[in-house]
Amino acid sequence: MRTSAKNPSNAREFRALLRVLINGEHIEVDQGIIKLASLNKVLLHVLRAVDYRGELRWRQEGGLRRIINMVSEIEDALGNIDHAFIKLIKPIIYVPADVDVLVRRDQVLLAAARLIRRGYRLLLYEPYTITLVKDGINVDLYVHPSVADLTYARGEDFLRLRTYGEYHGVKVSTIDRGAEVVLTILHAIYKEGILTLNDSLTIMTWLSDDAIRLCGQLRCRRAMMLALSIALSSIEGSLVLPYKLSMGLWAMNLLTRVLGQSEYAPSVIRGIRRIGDPRSITQLINRIVRISY
Repeated sequence: MRTSAKNPSNAREFRALLRVLINGEHIEVDQGIIKLASLNKVLLHVLRAVDYRGELRWRQEGGLRRIINMVSEIEDALGNIDHAFIKLIKPIIYVPADVDVLVRRDQVLLAAARLIRRGYRLLLYEPYTITLVKDGINVDLYVHPSVADLTYARGEDFLRLRTYGEYHGVKVSTIDRGAEVVLTILHAIYKEGILTLNDSLTIMTWLSDDAIRLCGQLRCRRAMMLALSIALSSIEGSLVLPYKLSMGLWAMNLLTRVLGQSEYAPSVIRGIRRIGDPRSITQLINRIVRISY
């Protein structure tokens, strides 16, 4: 299902969100605005911008505090391990659904062990990802960004662009803004097949010569152009975000990415092995019916 501007109500609500996020305007927040802001991962930013008072705002603020505390704990636990928080620091204030950390391959088990000693429980062990959970929040330790064991980027390409940033007062190891733009594009086009307003504003706000050069080096210019065209179309009013690629286009993009680059080839066999796996089938069904992530 694509979310398009053919629904006049959605289009009006989306234009209202843009006025808040881009122009800083004050609007009246109703259930339609709240739903669309939530789907686009910009809800807390909007609630703060319009000074919304109520239980919804306090729940969002409480959720953000939990994430901040967890990020601080993880940063302390990983100490001298080569790592970088990704998809965390954005130009938009939002409550992440989980916490994602890139870790060097030969240190990922050590990173997981340190978190387990802090009370995290192992939830899932996959070739390129270890998922742990604590207090209902998942933490994904990535060796390589991947989907269904198919690698669409190399972790080391982003770890070499590590820097230090601040996440709501917490100093953390992260990746520079150009790298965050590129990873946002890769994640939206190749993993999720969905572009949110949060994604679009990250790309357009932080797009730089460094980001464009990195896209060239990582051979993802077509993905960048697709993401930018969707983002610009939403601003022009011809579609509403979140925008979901058709399943065929998403699958073609992902397979072209994986099969077209020799360094990703080892992940293909792993991906083939998952065909028919009950968990993979469930994930596929969820991907078909969802309109955001």
